[in-house]
Amino acid sequence: MAEDLGEGTEDATPKRRQEARDDGNIARSQDAANAMLLFGSVLVLSSSMKPLLGSLASILAKALGGDNSHMLRAEDLSTVVAPTVIEAAIATAPIALSASAIGVLSHLWQVGFLFSNKPLEPKFERLDPMKGFGRIFGAQGAIKTAMDVLKVIIVGWIAWNLGVAVFPEIVGLPGLGVLAGFEKIGSIGLSLSMQVGAALLVLGLADYGVQRFKHERDLRMTKQQVKDEWKESEGDPKMKQRRMQIARQIAMQRLQTAVPKADVIVTNPEHISVAIEYDPQSMQAPRIVAMGADHVAFRIRQIAMKSGIPIVERKPLARALYAGAKVGQEIPADHYKAVAEILAYVYRLKGKAVA
Repeated sequence: MAEDLGEGTEDATPKRRQEARDDGNIARSQDAANAMLLFGSVLVLSSSMKPLLGSLASILAKALGGDNSHMLRAEDLSTVVAPTVIEAAIATAPIALSASAIGVLSHLWQVGFLFSNKPLEPKFERLDPMKGFGRIFGAQGAIKTAMDVLKVIIVGWIAWNLGVAVFPEIVGLPGLGVLAGFEKIGSIGLSLSMQVGAALLVLGLADYGVQRFKHERDLRMTKQQVKDEWKESEGDPKMKQRRMQIARQIAMQRLQTAVPKADVIVTNPEHISVAIEYDPQSMQAPRIVAMGADHVAFRIRQIAMKSGIPIVERKPLARALYAGAKVGQEIPADHYKAVAEILAYVYRLKGKAVA
């Protein structure tokens, strides 16, 4: 069986996924990021090419205009060259910033915000020549080589088909003017870049899907690993059961001392029991000293009967107190009247004066 061989058959738990992410072990495709950067940069460049060329032409006209009767001297750098460089930088800044943003987003959409220094830590197993040989000539290396060859074939095929389609225009370039010729070359280059970028983007997304599949497969766990992780997070089931038993014993011991202090027990009558105490000299309102459901409720009634404490059945009141009150606190003001009537009844039974 796969599990006997140590192969993972269970989906990775959230804890294992987070540990892998903290170690920098994530599904990521560099080809997809590069393709998005190329395609996005071409789109930005195509939409801003005319304004950019207009700005550069204006800058060039300013730089070449004016008084050119004397040679450029060193003292002219601050007044001529520096402003020209600054204007050129301002003109190209939007394109550079857009390309940088696309480069960042191409990684964020794959992995989100992640900072980890684990991949930078030295790992001596990376120096193992056999493992390096396996990475190069193994299945993963073969897939990577096949993808690279496929990209070269696709780019070559696109370039050939586009070249055949625009061959008459290329032949006619000498008959065009300088500006028209450059415009035509730019149009052909843009078309080629768009088609190549789109093809590489498709291949990159496919590579990302492969990386996600491989990542999920590598994260899979054996049933024993899932059990061990559950024990680490939840504790050994036997120890957990033992702690619950001790907690129940402590709770029952508290009932032994708290319930005898009560003046009355309000019940559901079987599923809920609420022990109420009221001392007019020291309390502003009745207080709940014990409360429980099912077997705890049954235990409260047992202790109450042994201690001679009256048990009164009031289903709506018992449910309301159990849902809206806490042990050790005064009863909610909404229930003052109902509890006062019960205490008055109990005091009459005991022959006490009603406070």
